[in-house]
Amino acid sequence: MDVSLDLLLLKVSIAPVFIAIISLIARRYGHRAAGWLVALLINTGSILVILAFTEGTAFAATAAAGALLGIISLCAFAFGYARSALRYRWPVCLGIATAGFVVCTLLLSKVPELVPVDLAGVALALVLVVAILPKSDEAAAAPPIPRWEIPMRMLTAALLVLTITTGAGRLGPQLSGLLSPIPVFTITLVIFTHSRQGPAPVFVFLKGLQYGLFSFAAFCATVAVLLAPYGLAISMAAGLAAFVGVYVVVRVVLDAVRLVPTKNPGQSG
Repeated sequence: MDVSLDLLLLKVSIAPVFIAIISLIARRYGHRAAGWLVALLINTGSILVILAFTEGTAFAATAAAGALLGIISLCAFAFGYARSALRYRWPVCLGIATAGFVVCTLLLSKVPELVPVDLAGVALALVLVVAILPKSDEAAAAPPIPRWEIPMRMLTAALLVLTITTGAGRLGPQLSGLLSPIPVFTITLVIFTHSRQGPAPVFVFLKGLQYGLFSFAAFCATVAVLLAPYGLAISMAAGLAAFVGVYVVVRVVLDAVRLVPTKNPGQSG
């Protein structure tokens, strides 16, 4: 089977199920938890495994490095959507954010792949976007989701995958990797959340996504470095370990920051 068809079938099968799970989690645990989970490597990790089997480990390693750089495009998407959501409704926000993602991806496709440099650039982009995203506390409990909405979200995700992957069969390894983090899950969740609940929960979701992308970056960088010399099993195991390790570190840092008491403006030194 052609690699593009393999990837298409994989993404179409994963996207609707994952969207349903994340939608239920957002309703139960909040939009920040949903944002963290969207950063999971389910989509890109599966693509890299298929590429390793069908195109070889060198190709997949280059794609992993491309996926690492693709996080910067995700940062551009999140920033564009969040800032425009302060003034506009979701269709305009989606157009602005998608344009940012596309332009950023085209620019990054010309950047040489140097994993340490790329990782540093990704970390800087994530820190900057977290710092400048509009601030919003976790929104109050969302109103009940109509019965039709989760199936509609699943259908939307599948249609987005079909649209995005049409004609993408002749991509090289770097562009394949750059496009693997295409924000199908993010698009589906933000447009439904924004249309029903306004921009505040979208900001919470996008900030959770940015925190989760630190772990995703660690996974991509580890696989990119280890896949060619050590093979799929070792590189994936190390990548998962890096993912979990960075996730724990980020959560510990965030918990520590929340425990720091805020100084009363009227309180003296």
